[in-house]
Amino acid sequence: MPMVRGLTSRARCLLVAALLLFGWVAVVLPADRAAASPSQVADVTAGVNGIVYDTVYIGGRTFLAGLFTWAGPRTGSGVPVDPVTGARTSVPRVNGPVHAAAADAAGGWYVGGQFVFAGGKTRNNAARVTSSGGVAAWDPSVNGPVTAVAVRGTVVYLGGNFSSVGGQARSNLAAVSSDTGAVLAWNPGSSSAVDALAVSPDGATVYAGGSSGAKAISAATGNDLSWGSALSGAVSALAAVGDTVYVGGAAAATAVDAATGSVTAWTAPTDAAVRALAVSGGVTYLGGAFTTVAGVARGRLAALASGAVTPWNPGADGTVNSVQLSSDGATLYTGGDFTTLGGQSRNRSGAVGTADGVLTSWHPSADASVTTVVQSGSRILVGGLFDQLNGLPRRNAAALTADGEVDAAWNPNPDDVVYAIDTSADGAIVFLGGRFLNLGTAARSKLAAVNATTGAVLSRTSWPTGLNGNVRAMEVSGTRLYVGGAFTRAAGLDTGRLVALNAANGAVDTAFAPRPSGTVRALLVSPDGTKVYAGGEYNTIGGASRPGAAELLATTGAATSFAPASGGVVIAAALTPDGSRVYFCTTSNRTYAYDPAVGNSLVYTVRTGGDVQGIAASATEVYIGGHFTTLPEAKLNRVHAASFLVSTGAPTAWNPAPDGIYGVWSIEVTPTALHVGGDFAKVGGKAQPGFARFSGTP
Repeated sequence: MPMVRGLTSRARCLLVAALLLFGWVAVVLPADRAAASPSQVADVTAGVNGIVYDTVYIGGRTFLAGLFTWAGPRTGSGVPVDPVTGARTSVPRVNGPVHAAAADAAGGWYVGGQFVFAGGKTRNNAARVTSSGGVAAWDPSVNGPVTAVAVRGTVVYLGGNFSSVGGQARSNLAAVSSDTGAVLAWNPGSSSAVDALAVSPDGATVYAGGSSGAKAISAATGNDLSWGSALSGAVSALAAVGDTVYVGGAAAATAVDAATGSVTAWTAPTDAAVRALAVSGGVTYLGGAFTTVAGVARGRLAALASGAVTPWNPGADGTVNSVQLSSDGATLYTGGDFTTLGGQSRNRSGAVGTADGVLTSWHPSADASVTTVVQSGSRILVGGLFDQLNGLPRRNAAALTADGEVDAAWNPNPDDVVYAIDTSADGAIVFLGGRFLNLGTAARSKLAAVNATTGAVLSRTSWPTGLNGNVRAMEVSGTRLYVGGAFTRAAGLDTGRLVALNAANGAVDTAFAPRPSGTVRALLVSPDGTKVYAGGEYNTIGGASRPGAAELLATTGAATSFAPASGGVVIAAALTPDGSRVYFCTTSNRTYAYDPAVGNSLVYTVRTGGDVQGIAASATEVYIGGHFTTLPEAKLNRVHAASFLVSTGAPTAWNPAPDGIYGVWSIEVTPTALHVGGDFAKVGGKAQPGFARFSGTP
């Protein structure tokens, strides 16, 4: 890994079973804790939906490597966005699925779903999101999923699968105050879950649909009205316009008389469910899972006039769950499970013109299903099952721009995990190492070089090198790329598990031949480029016995006289920027500090209550991450991340507390921040999945 052009040392690592080597004397740590340089609060940046194993920062951009399929900001499942671009305008962070929403009278929304928090406040399955993205005091507190919301005047109607609202018995249907969320007396009850709601224009009638069909209910009394006898089957969408109610069901879209429920002149049969309806200017827009409407091929979107299918035909490659017309009727906003709309890439949301079916630029881009799209004032709320909105599909490698957003241009697309990432000295090339076999359509075995700007894979003519086993560590030094792992051959040559390559063309330097007896998991290069530090699972390397850790000559790979005696499997390593101190982290839950220029004696040892999997050092501080929860000698709680002083090993007050199963896998010091990668979802209790940036000058 690069040292950020001479500034940093970084490590990557593998989780292995903890074993051996207890009984080392650890440094005695003082009670007072020094303040750490970086912030304890992570910046708000994009993250990933999996694990980050390694990062590299250069030129204002941060490259992430790991095991993931999506990169973007952790937004939660209900997000207000701009109606033209789809860019998020605020992040209320609803912590569970949003199934339905309705506009309030102030540019905000009443939101229903399956969640317990919204905007940091306790909200059980229903909340009011304000026009600025805040969460209001409105709190009906529903004890089950809310799947339908409708508003008329001062009343908000809720439908779903619940038995109480605000502590009062309500069977799947309820009415609450639009101002306070207090439960109103209206209590019709429903024996089955309610999936759709609509209210007549005069507010006198509430229409409810679900698995048992549709019914009309008096808004004044809550009594069922004589209505809907001609309808049968599940109903998933309703729209009340004038004296007509439009009904979407399992196999048809139907217009019925609002007063009687009798079917009017048109019914359009479909080959699969109609999930959403919108009506404007005599045209009814349908969204759903269908591929035909009234015998006419239509890919999940269709428009009908007087019951006849119109030529309008944008098409989606997956189910459309929600449709919303703009206030002027010129644009139809859609959300669903699709990844293409109108023949173009659109990740689960997109908008088309109602006149011509041509796609607009609106594209929020969600990592999972969008179930509701609702305009209110100058914003659109996008809700669904997603965790990240305004992100992009990214497999195992991604780049973030200086502002923390996903770089839309860079997408090499490796087909399997990337364990290590680095850049050439000039920043023009990004090297990826892992267990992949392909980057997009380009076959590349375990090691690849890609353009740092575009993500395009370098041609085999310019960079042909491949390996026969997994890569676990990489480090660039000048014109050289050192690669370590479990492979034994590189570019068709018998090299062993540690090789030096020409960074410009991938050619093997055959003079460098350390030949470790086991897997190499960590690599460092001294600031002057003359020494290589390797850590791993070997017993011999460079022609000498060096259990797990060694210093090698960069010219030949021969072991130097520096022989760390701590031994054991090394899973992470770091150097101070001046090379005066080297750190090896082993499966003994210890980090050993040496001064290689002085000799083999330990300077100090830092114990952790679990493995250290990532480590980086500045001139004054050492940052560690892993799946530990304590610094036992200092009797401090430190969940998955901590730091200590280079001079003494004394811990600092830095304690960001990322969560996760194994926690932190990589740490990198940059000129202006500390970068941390892992399998965490939150840092310090705040959502920041997989990657966190702590501003400061480490």
